Amino acid sequence: MNSTTSSAPGSGSGARAPLRVHTGPLRSLHNPAFRWLWTSGLLFGFGNWMQRLTIGWLVLDQTGSVFLTALSFAVRSAPNVVFGPIGGAVADRYSRRNVMIATAAMKVAIAIGLWLLVVQGDGNVIIWVVMALVGLAGVTAAFELPASQALAVDVVGRRDAANGIALLSVAMRAVGAAGAITGGLLIETLGPGIVFFIGGVAFAIGGLAVSRVVADRPSAVLRRSAQGFRGFLGDTFGGIKTLLGIPIVATLLMLAMAVEILGFTFQSVMPSVADDLLGVGAAGLGTLTAMASIGGLAGSVLITAMSDFRRKGYLALGIIFVYGAGLVLLGNSGIFPLSLLVITFVGMTAASFDALQWTMLQANVPDDMRGRAMGGWIFAIGFGWVGSLELGIIAQVFSVTWALSVNGIGLLILGAAALAFSGRLRRA
Repeated sequence: MNSTTSSAPGSGSGARAPLRVHTGPLRSLHNPAFRWLWTSGLLFGFGNWMQRLTIGWLVLDQTGSVFLTALSFAVRSAPNVVFGPIGGAVADRYSRRNVMIATAAMKVAIAIGLWLLVVQGDGNVIIWVVMALVGLAGVTAAFELPASQALAVDVVGRRDAANGIALLSVAMRAVGAAGAITGGLLIETLGPGIVFFIGGVAFAIGGLAVSRVVADRPSAVLRRSAQGFRGFLGDTFGGIKTLLGIPIVATLLMLAMAVEILGFTFQSVMPSVADDLLGVGAAGLGTLTAMASIGGLAGSVLITAMSDFRRKGYLALGIIFVYGAGLVLLGNSGIFPLSLLVITFVGMTAASFDALQWTMLQANVPDDMRGRAMGGWIFAIGFGWVGSLELGIIAQVFSVTWALSVNGIGLLILGAAALAFSGRLRRA
């Protein structure tokens, strides 16, 4: 059954109407406000997948450099180190809905900027301007994710927080395959400019969807808004210190940093995998990215279905092992169909690890620190630029096969070390 009905005490005409309590893995979608938030996640996800795919291909096509292509991903993640804590503090002090609307507007402006750059460049794009816009997109993401995750909890309540966060992760990845395949085909037929334009339209509609979300904020959070600038600085920089003072949260953040550096940065060399290792061009890159997205969707659905699973620490460790093995196989596969299968599993482990981290973090922080918990997570993954540069250097000097193999083996070592020495994570 998907719902149960309970009645409040009392009888006769003065009794309360029965309260319907929804259960099951899709229970948060029964909430109208959450459905609007979920819709915005779909649209933002569609635009993000198209934009990331196109930027990587554009830089590789214009420069022929695997290192500069990887650098474009590093530039996107590096601002998280500075702006992650700030974005978390903003999400805890101000209207999370308004923060998301503002970030949607910025995403539209960046997409239009990239579109104009390609159109006006007439085949010759100024790469440093592309890098600057990519960096601005990274700053925007540092504000968007804390607000969206915390707003999901505001909407569905603490009891369904894990379910709501997991379903929002599903939304962000559900249209990834469509975005990637569409982007790859459009790049080859009409060029990258139209892809940026369509992404901007998706961001605009997503912002309109967010504007329909109505949620009550916890009173403790509302009181923080009355503090001045000094209080804001305390929330921003003191938030990281407070989070690190919670043992399991500190462990999760350190693990997120390591997995980001070794694992998630594989995306920075995917244009080279498609062009140099497999020789399948932009359309092939779109197909590879689409399969990673389909795997990501499966991973998010898996975590949604297992949102009530108690031994999440062991689950996270298992994901790391599969992730590492997948990267090694991806780097050593020169066969396109096999690579499609492998990257599906890589995408599944990446998405499931993210969704699992989000649910574990939100389960271990108080209500008035939900935004800063995600800000701390963004700060941790902000060090992914190290992995992107490392992958780019190894791929440029040796090969993309060596680059992915080194990082895959690193993940296997990380998983073994965490299993052996982190009792706190095993008990999580």
